[in-house]
Amino acid sequence: MVSTTTSRSIAGLSVLVATALIAGCSSAEDGTVDSGSSTEATTTQSKEGFPVTVTFAPEAAVTIEEQPERIVSLSPAITETLFAVGAGDHVVAVDEYSNYPEDAPLVQGLSGFTPNVESILDYDPDLVVLMSADDSILTGLDAAGVDTLVIPAAENLDETYSQIEQVGRATGFEDQATTVVDQMKTAIDAAVATVPEEVKEQGLTYFHELGSDLFTVSEQTYIGQIYDMFGLTSIADGGDAYSQLSNEAIIAANPDLIFLSDAKAENLTAEDIAARPGWDTIDAVANGRIYILDDDIASRWGPRVSQLVEEIAAQLNQLASSEAVPAAA
Repeated sequence: MVSTTTSRSIAGLSVLVATALIAGCSSAEDGTVDSGSSTEATTTQSKEGFPVTVTFAPEAAVTIEEQPERIVSLSPAITETLFAVGAGDHVVAVDEYSNYPEDAPLVQGLSGFTPNVESILDYDPDLVVLMSADDSILTGLDAAGVDTLVIPAAENLDETYSQIEQVGRATGFEDQATTVVDQMKTAIDAAVATVPEEVKEQGLTYFHELGSDLFTVSEQTYIGQIYDMFGLTSIADGGDAYSQLSNEAIIAANPDLIFLSDAKAENLTAEDIAARPGWDTIDAVANGRIYILDDDIASRWGPRVSQLVEEIAAQLNQLASSEAVPAAA
């Protein structure tokens, strides 16, 4: 596979995903698992079962003494998770990129990337959820007596499921979280099963574009794991989880398929991709195999991951029905 020019850590990816793919986008499509669908029916929960201890990173266990009543979420993926498991009525504020579900209390200027203790405390939270935070933020919130969960980007599907279950446990909605995960797994299995084996067995390669700076994913990510379910191989496999490829490397790798997860955020079309210098020689471009994914769904490792699988399955089924499946090089 091609070599990479730059690598990026999971923490760095969180910034990339939110700034390049989430900013200014909205998604309100219905799917098998909807991060707002279970909120109304499941927001009444017994406070029994506390205290609970949850762990989202090695040696970072957090004990929550009482069920949170006022939650501030500074992570779009976790905002969706909170609503999906039924904790939505307990959420009092979410960051400016948490645009789903529609009833999430989005606050313009409330940032998950440059969090401010004073701004957070304005909402009198008893639990704050972030993707990342420096020691000063954690110290400030701790001094105010606020529980804090730092939940980084999930590295694989199992970690996605675990995060959802632990968010449910931390908020008093453990049973609902288990149901969400079970529904996700069922939906994912069903979507994968719809794609013909002739597609899965072709050994097709793909380039998944995270942004126009040409960052992409390998098999070491939850996104890469999803593509692997369909027998697809990233042109970045063998490199870091999230890496930046050069224009020349992508052309040389000649992917069979191109998936865009930045089209809405960067106002891109398939024609824009085809017009990039030298890209007209790429098989995916020459054969019209450029697929546009929903930016938000493709960048959040929460309960709508199953919808991402369904989107990819739909594109591959379109490929299978349109004409002969291209033979991999």
